Amino acid sequence: MLSSSGRPLCIMGYVVDDQGRQSVKTILVQNGRIIDVRNGKVPISRPDAILLDLADHEVVFPGLINLHVHSEYNIFPLWQSPALWGNRFQWRNNEQYLRDIKRFKDFLDASWRQESFDFIQPILQSLATEKHLALRSLTWPVAMREIQKMYGVITELQAVAGGTTLMQQTIRLEADENLPTFVIRNTGQPSQLGIAATQKVLSVVDFVRPGPNFDVPGSPANAADDTSDWPMMQHPSLDDFLNSVRQGNHRYYATIAHLAEGRSGYLQRGKVDGFSRREFAELRRMLAQIPDKTALAKANLTLTHACGLDYADPGTLDFLRENEISIVWSPVSNLLLYGDTLPVKTLLDQGVNVCLGSDWAPSGSKHVWDELKFARYFCDTLSLKVGNDQLLAMVTQNPARALGGVKSGLIKPGYNADFFVLRKSSAAQTALDALVSRDDSAVRCTIVNGRVVYGEEGLFVDSLAVDYQRLPAGEGNAAARKVVSINSALNFNLTMALLQVNALMIRYATETLQQPAFQRTRLLAADDLPYQERINALKTYVADLAKRN
Repeated sequence: MLSSSGRPLCIMGYVVDDQGRQSVKTILVQNGRIIDVRNGKVPISRPDAILLDLADHEVVFPGLINLHVHSEYNIFPLWQSPALWGNRFQWRNNEQYLRDIKRFKDFLDASWRQESFDFIQPILQSLATEKHLALRSLTWPVAMREIQKMYGVITELQAVAGGTTLMQQTIRLEADENLPTFVIRNTGQPSQLGIAATQKVLSVVDFVRPGPNFDVPGSPANAADDTSDWPMMQHPSLDDFLNSVRQGNHRYYATIAHLAEGRSGYLQRGKVDGFSRREFAELRRMLAQIPDKTALAKANLTLTHACGLDYADPGTLDFLRENEISIVWSPVSNLLLYGDTLPVKTLLDQGVNVCLGSDWAPSGSKHVWDELKFARYFCDTLSLKVGNDQLLAMVTQNPARALGGVKSGLIKPGYNADFFVLRKSSAAQTALDALVSRDDSAVRCTIVNGRVVYGEEGLFVDSLAVDYQRLPAGEGNAAARKVVSINSALNFNLTMALLQVNALMIRYATETLQQPAFQRTRLLAADDLPYQERINALKTYVADLAKRN
């Protein structure tokens, strides 16, 4: 469903380059690609072009890339973890998590199937009329596609509101590769990445898990357990990946795999999670058995979290760097769940390609831009000399490199026309200072594939003349000033969809959890007070850790 603008787009104003510097440029876009970038404001003789002549306090960034996001959870409430865990499998088996999140997700899926027909009936009626069919001839699978569409648009909207234009496969990982996208570009569709249709990016939640016949203790009382001796079994996805590498990476163009998610021992000195440490050791042992020693370096492998690796071992860092293995760092989620995270400065100093990822709403950031802002605070508090330009690269150039060098993350001719325009606090403020200090209320617009899909209503009225829908006033003051342009062929009503989601969430919270305050997170970080309070509390926790270390 990703589409480009039918008209060329010309943007004139301050533009951020690959070093994070800003200078005045003119960008010409056509058919979803950047076809020219010129110095200064250069009038383009294209009477059919849409012109965005930016003010001096506005700046164009390349669209952000998020390689670690479980977008189906984007709108979920914040989860109050009852403990700091050692390992991801512990909280996944915790009763409070199962009740608040896992069964909540199951309830939403089941309830949409059972109760959403009244919501989508007008859409089905429209489809029936358009195709000259009786309403009863539209089968339940058609209805379910409409429900999936409802969910998909909402979860993607939270990402574009934060300047994200490409993210890890939307809706759910390891899903049908033909799953549609609605607003954003995603790794699940080869055509959107510019790679061969015969290949794909494999997204994997786990290569291994505890077992067989082992029930992980999920009680907070067991959070500090030694996991070193847990039995380990492989997921089929590991064999799938290894076979692809052995066969010259013909099947998978790139792979993004969760691995070794747990306590790293970086901030919690001497408390490394044993199972996580073994996960990487086992993967490395299997990779060493592949006859072609050059194949792994061409596999475009990215490890998400990867906290359990022994980064004090030079051999580990050499292995990552020499085999072009990227790491996705998610400090917010790591610290909320484990009180620990990666030694990111060590990775950067050793030339490892590091990206940032927001993870998910229950214990992560609103979007990858917010993850970047927290990473800035984290590095400052621990006196880590990591520049704002390096952080920007972690959400632009580095993830593009991790995906095998896709044409995203930079503003250059031939690249995807994916941008977001940020209002700085003043014309004198630098672009990078604005990036780490402003919030998502300051996004003037987000452009995906050369089409303005989200932004301030005035822009759509004055310059674009395209259909749009307002974000409901109930989303907050910042959201009330924003609109989204959703392909009209989707027959999508944003306000109705949000009302449907809210009703189901309130019902579960009231009847099952008996916690009426347990409600959907708002779309913008600027409007979400509970989210802001959580991030501020986490900053206090990091400051306390820094003093102890």
